[in-house]
Amino acid sequence: MGVKILASVVAVLCAAALTLACVISVVLGTMEAVSIHEILLRVLALSADFVLGTILLLGCIYLATHLAVRILGVGNAEFPPPPTETQVAELPATREQNSRS
Repeated sequence: MGVKILASVVAVLCAAALTLACVISVVLGTMEAVSIHEILLRVLALSADFVLGTILLLGCIYLATHLAVRILGVGNAEFPPPPTETQVAELPATREQNSRS
């Protein structure tokens, strides 16, 4: 249990540091791209900065959630069974009863 807590804390700290480093690099890249004097190159640099920054930040989110799933061990859990036809038919009636109360 102690190892799981330590791994969770380390994973959170690493994910936060990685995300902060990505944000700083995107901001610095944007500052460099804005300082370009030629319009065409500036637009190209800002577009590349936007695409690469988005990929970097999505990668950070993926890595953080992947580590959390690995540490917590919920990746092997079974999906709940799909609802049956009777359960689906009962859903609108349940919502109407909840809105009345």
